[in-house]
Amino acid sequence: MLCLSELSQEESEDVIFKQAWLAYFWRRAKKHGLEPEIVEERLQVWMNQGTQPPTSHDAVDVERGLMELRKLGIETQLWEGSRKLIDPDSN
Repeated sequence: MLCLSELSQEESEDVIFKQAWLAYFWRRAKKHGLEPEIVEERLQVWMNQGTQPPTSHDAVDVERGLMELRKLGIETQLWEGSRKLIDPDSN
């Protein structure tokens, strides 16, 4: 049986915050039509987190999730999209 180490209160809060952050960004990505081949799956994964206290495995998962966001450039694409809405003439 796999033994998952307990997280401290601060670590647990950090994981919960990052799970919410990931759900937020994937929800926005879906709304803006980004990464259509994976967006629904990722959104469901992050929205379904939090039914149990976070474990060390969850801490690793959120770090991987954040790395995936960076690798795919989701935050940048959303930022650029919002800039175009504010100033359509911007590059």
